Amino acid sequence: MELKDKVSIVTGAGQGIGREIALSLAMSGSKVVVADITDKRFEVVREVEAIGAQGFAMRCDISSKEDVEAMVSKTLEKFGKVDILVNNAGIYPSKPFVEMTEQDWDKVLNVNLKGVFYCTKAALPKMIEQRCGKIISISSIAGSVVGFANLVHYSASKAAITGFTRSLALEVGEYGINVNAVAPGPI
Repeated sequence: MELKDKVSIVTGAGQGIGREIALSLAMSGSKVVVADITDKRFEVVREVEAIGAQGFAMRCDISSKEDVEAMVSKTLEKFGKVDILVNNAGIYPSKPFVEMTEQDWDKVLNVNLKGVFYCTKAALPKMIEQRCGKIISISSIAGSVVGFANLVHYSASKAAITGFTRSLALEVGEYGINVNAVAPGPI
């Protein structure tokens, strides 16, 4: 995969799957915006730069529309475009449904689903203007293939990402934009 001169934003890139995605994109030549709510983003940028790619650390709470818009705006200021958006950030607090509060439900849906909405909504206009782009959202086998006890809110959010992806792909394909979801199991 040759991504020289491409610009990628990876949310939740401070650790886990997001970190590995950011490093893989960097190894393929992409400039990588390492977006995370934690300071681990700085360490990942150092790793990206050690590979020889250009990295940019961006603090972003994807459940905040303002944070997301600032992330995309600063990416465009620095690099002038967005070629790839990886909607990876997510949370999965385990809690039995009978003990789950509305606040527990809202927190997971706001990060896992509304965060995908905000990030996609912010990056998409530039991709439409460019008439190309890739949007990859990390879904899960939870909700779309199997269920997991104590993760009703998580499973609902990830199943919704699958539907979001299918519908958006139909809307933006005419602009040369690919929209896909990856549904990993426990990692």
